[in-house]
Amino acid sequence: MRNKNSFMSKLAVLSVSLVLTSAGSINGALPLIQSGLKISNTEMELLSTAPALSVVIFVLLSAVLADWIGIKKTIALGLLLVGIAGGAPMLLQNYPVILASRFILGAGFGLINSLAVSIINVLFDREPNTKATLQGFRGSAENVGNATLTIIAGVLLAMNWHMSFAIYLIAFPILLVFWIFAPEVNPHSNDEQDSQPGSLFNLSPTVWIMAIFALLLVMIFTALSVRFSSMAVAIKGANYNASNILAAMPIIGIITGSFFGLLNKWTGKGCLYIGIGLLIIANLLVGFSGDNFSMLLIGYVISGIPGSLIFPFIYNSLSLYVSKKRMAFATSLILIGCNLGNFLSPFGMKIAQVVSGTTGLGAPFPVFSIVLVGIGIVFYFQDRVMTKRAAMSETSVK
Repeated sequence: MRNKNSFMSKLAVLSVSLVLTSAGSINGALPLIQSGLKISNTEMELLSTAPALSVVIFVLLSAVLADWIGIKKTIALGLLLVGIAGGAPMLLQNYPVILASRFILGAGFGLINSLAVSIINVLFDREPNTKATLQGFRGSAENVGNATLTIIAGVLLAMNWHMSFAIYLIAFPILLVFWIFAPEVNPHSNDEQDSQPGSLFNLSPTVWIMAIFALLLVMIFTALSVRFSSMAVAIKGANYNASNILAAMPIIGIITGSFFGLLNKWTGKGCLYIGIGLLIIANLLVGFSGDNFSMLLIGYVISGIPGSLIFPFIYNSLSLYVSKKRMAFATSLILIGCNLGNFLSPFGMKIAQVVSGTTGLGAPFPVFSIVLVGIGIVFYFQDRVMTKRAAMSETSVK
């Protein structure tokens, strides 16, 4: 078995996350695709959103497949699908076939998504500091991959829209590096110590709370991203272009994610509460910004920090609540929450506006702040309950 602590092994494990958020990296080519294929706006937008549907389906299937053929082979299969299906539109002219290739691309993402997290948790289960550091870097890798592939797709677009899809060919060298250097993973090791017998669905309540929190968190992040541009235009005028600010946001996530391991070592569960606190502040600043652009901008910039604290914390903490055997399923549950949160964001904003009693663009965000306070309280008391149970268990053993 390869040394899991070698630089190349860690690089191989992290590299698979570079492609995970690249479904929208070809969005800049969509107008040219529409004119080239003579398709409607809805058909054009489906090319961007179709992968999300198959991601949800195959995130669930990934845990079953990993149980059958192993984590490493499942990730390798996902990368193979990303490279083949992602790059297929370079040679295709038929819209239904291109749409099908995008669906298969999402299937590849779905097979990789939860396992990119759980492989770190399984490999470094007994090395909490290393595990936390790698989860932080993994989140940064997603942001780096998204930003880099989007830029490359834009450069390739100068040739023709087909070439934008060449970005997905990066999956092949990633597959090669992963297959050669990533160690074999056995999620069933120490199964005799599994304290959670029974169905995969028999998980700690904390895991279900985390999944609901992930749903709400992504819903709020999506709402902030969508509304920021509209609010900025409302303040600055119709000619204002917020794209530069939007493009800079992943950089904040990259920097924060790089320091997650250190922050987690210093503060432990404090990472979660710091993240929630910053997101509450961001929502309040955006919600009450009115005509104050500086206040809006500060709030939006702050909102780029919490995700790189909270999500690595959630993924890093899963091993405290689930066995290795259930790790892939628990991670899949969190990721399904994330995808549902993205889908439900418009409905969440609508409900928050109804609750607030106003129709202003910033109306949902003070309501979201209250929701986040509630979530923080739930996590606090749930953590106290789990701590007391652990203490009682230790006492009974003695």
